[in-house]
Amino acid sequence: MFSRRVGSMVFVLAFTLSAVIGLVQFLSTPAALAETAVPQTPVGLTTTTVIIDDFTAQPIIDDPSWFYNRIGGDRGEFGLGSVDWGKTTVTATVTQTMGIEGWVGVWTSLNHVLVEDIPLDLTAVFPPQISDTYQGAVTAVRLYVVDGQGTLAAELQADSVKVWEDEAMLTGGSQVVTFLISNPTNNNVNNLNWLVKGQIDDYVIIDRVEMDIALPNLPLPERAFLWSYAMLLSNLDMSTGIVRDRANFPEGAFDNVSAAGLLAAATAQAEYLGMVSEADAIDIVTKITDGLTGLGDCHGLWPHFTKNGVIAADTEWSSVDTIIAQIALIEANQALGLNGGITKSQNALNGINWTEVLSDNGEISHGFELNCVTQKNSVWHDFGGETWLANFGYAAATGNVTAVETMPPTYNGSGFIDEIAWLFMPAPYRDRWDMNWYEYRYTAVHSQTTYYENHPCYEPRGLFGLSAAEVPDPSIVPTDTIYIPFGVGGIAPPNDGTSTMGHAVITPHYIGMAAPLVPDKSLTAWTWLEDAHLFTPLSNVESFMFIDEPTCTQFEWNSLRGSWNLGLQTLGWGSYLTGRSNPLYRAMWQNEMLRQAYQTMCSPTACHAIFLPMTTR
Repeated sequence: MFSRRVGSMVFVLAFTLSAVIGLVQFLSTPAALAETAVPQTPVGLTTTTVIIDDFTAQPIIDDPSWFYNRIGGDRGEFGLGSVDWGKTTVTATVTQTMGIEGWVGVWTSLNHVLVEDIPLDLTAVFPPQISDTYQGAVTAVRLYVVDGQGTLAAELQADSVKVWEDEAMLTGGSQVVTFLISNPTNNNVNNLNWLVKGQIDDYVIIDRVEMDIALPNLPLPERAFLWSYAMLLSNLDMSTGIVRDRANFPEGAFDNVSAAGLLAAATAQAEYLGMVSEADAIDIVTKITDGLTGLGDCHGLWPHFTKNGVIAADTEWSSVDTIIAQIALIEANQALGLNGGITKSQNALNGINWTEVLSDNGEISHGFELNCVTQKNSVWHDFGGETWLANFGYAAATGNVTAVETMPPTYNGSGFIDEIAWLFMPAPYRDRWDMNWYEYRYTAVHSQTTYYENHPCYEPRGLFGLSAAEVPDPSIVPTDTIYIPFGVGGIAPPNDGTSTMGHAVITPHYIGMAAPLVPDKSLTAWTWLEDAHLFTPLSNVESFMFIDEPTCTQFEWNSLRGSWNLGLQTLGWGSYLTGRSNPLYRAMWQNEMLRQAYQTMCSPTACHAIFLPMTTR
């Protein structure tokens, strides 16, 4: 293992003076990543608070109610009474008794939706593949009471059996009730219940439910990677090797193929950082490899989304999603020394029928409609990371590239387009189209970090990031505009959400992707996300917006644990942590198929990258 983490530096240089000069310039800038990753050993414990529910999220248009809590599970009511789901509060009122008292309240699942019956281990809250050294334990439940009378109770259940309970008298008016979790009869629990007990008309109004989790004390970058990775890993269906598109979808209901590839790649980083064992990493990557390479295809392309293992209705066979997943698979298998997985992944990439996938004018089409007959009208021609990756896959399989737009800007300045390719490989100083990626990336990230420099809420807090995401409040927009490619502007004008929702938006996954370029700014922004309890060990923030500018005390947030954006921010923080030692970068160079593609994509006079020795496991 030592040789994989530490070693002498090897540079791959073109044999020209200009390349050497370019490399020196590159290494003298902040873009030159750390010499080697130094994973931190946790020192002591710290406690963080997770918002289980704040009852702010509202039903999307045309739906009668909102069923989901803030940690990717669902919720509902039970008991002898009425439950009024308001905005920011829930009121439970006893309306009848059974014997000497009645009860009514709310249940909330703690690990995906309750019907899946997947428990949360109170003593190890992350997926079981996460090393014991990095696990956390639930220590308390906290309820914020607005008003009430009677007795407030909290319960934990395992398979409908109560395994812990506690209660406190309601005193009328506002109070904060903290229940310490001690000696449950079963640590693997499915749901948390809170309820009011008493006589008819006894009631409680709750505006927030929290859990405290004791965790190893890690620096913020490790926390950002670990918590993001754990939430992404939690979405994996180990029986199929595919990941849910989002945490609150049951396994198989709507799965995300490209996000499964991101998880495989992130697992190689997690193993390198010591957060999962080599054996568990091999198991995860092998499951994903078998799952993806076993999918049905359309001229070699995989579906973007699947349902129970087949392409989901109203979706497409996607070229770039297939290529991203395949590159990620090759690198993950290469990093872990899995020769069988390398062969399967390379065979899948070689299996794309480019004669069918290329458009009539020789460009890479976006793929095919559901019927696998109609080629999609759009092609990968626009400048940006997705077009670059599509051509990288084409070069890996054929040695060729297509005609593309070779110079900025991107279509609308959506952040993930700038950085997605460099999650898997170092950006060349110049590519074959003479694009100076060092210069462009810093120009792009500067546009992102300065976009809100006059915003009364974002600038003082160091917040930035506009990229494709769901809106902060899906209840206020038509369902076909819940997912928006936010951006700082390019060929099209900026889209920061103001025209749609009346307020400007932040999409935090880009903060993680930008961490290798502007670490101080990313750390400042991410600290705010943690301090606001939006990003926690069990909850993610897809997007948010302040809604009371310039006071800046109220905001709306979307807590979606979506696999794609979780994967992007995980790999971004992983790139920051591993630096020049990034196992994905090394795997790309060690793999002949990908190395040759990289050389094809580079300028012949300035194709250099930063690599560690080409050692084997």
